[in-house]
Amino acid sequence: MHLFVQFIHSLSPTDFLTQLHSCFDQIDLVSDNFKTKRRIVKITVFTPCADNSDYLLKMNLLKDAIEHFDVCQAPVSLVSQAPIDGGTILEVWLMEYPETGCEFTFNQGEQVSALHLECPDFSCLFSTQYSASHQGFKENTFETFNLLDATLHETGFDYGDIVRQWNYIEDITLLDTVSDEYLQNYQIFNDVRSFFYEQSNFTNGYPAATGIGAANGGCTIEVIALKEKNQNSVKPITNFLQVDAHSYSSTVLVGDAIKELPKASTPKFERGKFIHFGDEGFLFISGTASIIGEKTVYTENVENQTITTIQNIEHLLSTNNLNKNNINNISKPRLHNYRVYLKNESDYPKVKSLCDAHFGPESGFFVKADVCRSNLLVEIEANYGI
Repeated sequence: MHLFVQFIHSLSPTDFLTQLHSCFDQIDLVSDNFKTKRRIVKITVFTPCADNSDYLLKMNLLKDAIEHFDVCQAPVSLVSQAPIDGGTILEVWLMEYPETGCEFTFNQGEQVSALHLECPDFSCLFSTQYSASHQGFKENTFETFNLLDATLHETGFDYGDIVRQWNYIEDITLLDTVSDEYLQNYQIFNDVRSFFYEQSNFTNGYPAATGIGAANGGCTIEVIALKEKNQNSVKPITNFLQVDAHSYSSTVLVGDAIKELPKASTPKFERGKFIHFGDEGFLFISGTASIIGEKTVYTENVENQTITTIQNIEHLLSTNNLNKNNINNISKPRLHNYRVYLKNESDYPKVKSLCDAHFGPESGFFVKADVCRSNLLVEIEANYGI
């Protein structure tokens, strides 16, 4: 069983729908191994949207495009983050699996879609859900979590089973001071997440996660959840250069708590997560930035922030750090792919040069997005095989 990622740039400079068809036509579903089959398990579409009306319009166009791409029975998300070099990008997650022994169940709703995989050794869920029709970000976030909550319960999972989560947050650092409240969108999201997470036990730690800004689109959440039947390979990974985000002090939180919680909540995610996906070790690295301990470093220097971010990732991947996290006797991590979020498009040449030198030029892509702290200029996430 192998999980891997393709990212595809649109070849057409024309309208969004034509760009989508250009991307879909490039997806490679041919397995290199004649004993296995290959299928799509998750797609994320990155494209610029002018406002929430444009976002919802493009969401409908995306649904129309999927209907014409008949092999795509998988969750598909639309994220309002503009690729730096223009156009539209698809990030496509694929799985190679044996001809027999695995059963897939796909369910599509208006604002949610989920793919449930049942195998002899494990069951897995790929899911996406969004809400962008409410005026307030808090209402959109509660609705998105309610959709996720229903999907988890319907498929026999809970929040503690999530191994990877992506959270796309409209105007992530926006502060609302209406009605004597001091509410930041990112803090609202963290509070609502904690509100829902309270119902589960996280015996294997919180998910690896990214909480990142989007120009619009309300709140979108993507998850990968895993239940193993004969073993427990799921392990959270601490980076000893950084304070765990869920252990941050209140000094780095911005804004008041929502009324449903007694105090502002910390971000509930791990720096990384290790799993055995069938016969392959897989390491999810959460969105990582220029943070040492719990403080932002090099606040005005994008090159130094990028170097520090890469060093944080390298330290997390180091044999010494993995051994400290009880991940032993494994092969050297092999990069599958990475994704870079840039606050300022003008920083692209500097950051791309550094990432090309470290990761290689063919394994990642760049989008324009606000990061969770106003003084952070870049964030990087990655996936590795072990």
